[in-house]
Amino acid sequence: MKIRFALAAWVLGSASFALSDDSAILKEWLGDGGSVTIPAGEYHLDGTAPIPIVSNTTVMAYGARFILPRDLGDKARIVVFAGQNLEHFTWMGGEFVGQVFDPAKQANTWEPNVNTKGIEITTAQDGATHDILFRDVKSNGMAGAVIGVHGLTKKGSEGDVITYAERVAIESCTLLRSGKFMWDYGYLWQILTWPESYEPWEVERAKQYFRMDMIRENVQMADGDDRVVFDNREQSLPVSQLDEPREALSFLTPHLPKNVIHGRQYFVVESHDAFIKISETPGGEPIRFEGNSGEGTRLAYNLSACYLGWAPIGAGPGKGAFDITGARDVRVTGCQLSALGDTMHIQACRNVVFANNHIMGSRMGAFFLAEFCQNATITGNLIDGTNGSRVMSVEKSCTDVTITGNTFRNGGRGSWINQPKNFILQGNVFVNNTTKNEPDMRRGRIAYQTGKPVAFPELYFTLYEEGASYGPVIVRDNVFALGDSAPENAVTFAPNGHDLQMTGNVFQNKPATIVVDPSCQNTQIEANQGADVRRAAVDFNHGRR
Repeated sequence: MKIRFALAAWVLGSASFALSDDSAILKEWLGDGGSVTIPAGEYHLDGTAPIPIVSNTTVMAYGARFILPRDLGDKARIVVFAGQNLEHFTWMGGEFVGQVFDPAKQANTWEPNVNTKGIEITTAQDGATHDILFRDVKSNGMAGAVIGVHGLTKKGSEGDVITYAERVAIESCTLLRSGKFMWDYGYLWQILTWPESYEPWEVERAKQYFRMDMIRENVQMADGDDRVVFDNREQSLPVSQLDEPREALSFLTPHLPKNVIHGRQYFVVESHDAFIKISETPGGEPIRFEGNSGEGTRLAYNLSACYLGWAPIGAGPGKGAFDITGARDVRVTGCQLSALGDTMHIQACRNVVFANNHIMGSRMGAFFLAEFCQNATITGNLIDGTNGSRVMSVEKSCTDVTITGNTFRNGGRGSWINQPKNFILQGNVFVNNTTKNEPDMRRGRIAYQTGKPVAFPELYFTLYEEGASYGPVIVRDNVFALGDSAPENAVTFAPNGHDLQMTGNVFQNKPATIVVDPSCQNTQIEANQGADVRRAAVDFNHGRR
């Protein structure tokens, strides 16, 4: 009866579908659960309120297209379908269509901070979410996770799960150009620091979205002087206490004294109403200038906001074409994914299988196993970073992770493994994953620390807690085809690693060095063709910016 009613209602209402919001009819069809067929056709949705979904439902939406408004305002928030504490819920087919912001396009109808989610399932206190299946779902241009399933996590915590969502599967879905939009580290800052490398419309747009409140105009530096002169009375720049980007500044214009580097970070060592003094380090000797600054010199303060501000101002929460947090027994298989931010997000989950998927492009992180996951198998995937951020991230204290038989290629900032426990990386192929190191201004990125191109390794192990430890780690039988801009230090191991084995790997195209911090214990780093081993100090959180 439900299916027949839905068909009849669709026929009766089809004449008005292109002219009005179709939420009411979808709400009526889905309200009681059961077996629901959403007929093929276009459903225009204004997103005023989520359409409820309930437990014990199987939705068949093959041929249905859920189309969001062409124009959305600043900080717009849309959740198309939403449910809480769902049990035995299946959704098959359907396509979500949006207009996610794309920096490659001069004209966009959605703002960068728009957040549009397709199907969002959450878990409440004393509730339960389990037996959730998505199959054959499609999307194009959504500005948020098309599929989101969330257990109940402790507020303010990254890894404490109160109630896990159980048995969550995503199969054969094609989610393209979908997920929360991200600028990428240093993107807007670089355009405004080297505007001559970009189109005029790109520069004007960068001004629109950059933290212009952090810029100081009409800056003057004189030969033989050590004062950076400008009106420092309003929101005066404080003396830098720490070697942190939030306390650093850089100069956006090139006509500077010859001992000041365009785009490099400096720190404030004196601050007065009419001037500051700067140094290369907090508390260092003020720089005495060799030559004068040019007319219209500008500086930007607080590089955390200006350079590391990857999220648009006012952006909503959530990442990836799909966003799974606080779930147990998670399976993602046979999907095609791409995004103008992080492509996927799995966080604080246990018993994860990510197999036989193709990540087809990512503006930021490509494969992203986020914080505090346990027991994950990553196998048989093809990961195309297409000049994104890290081609692979295994973040914060992931435990019992096996990554085998995958191909990772064309990532921007290498592969980042952050304080793992029981980690195996075996039988994979890595091809040219340091494209952000390239000097080309459109593909590469300049480092604020140096004013020169960034230098991320192909593979790097770090700590997020200074003084912590990590291991055991096995890196075996992988092929690393290094790109032209890969640094000599192609693999780096942070301090306090233990039980580290890196054997039988092959490095191609250029000489490589595997750098191991001397504090690492019980290590076996040998028989890696094309690579030498060096014991040298490694910063515990290198490569994180």
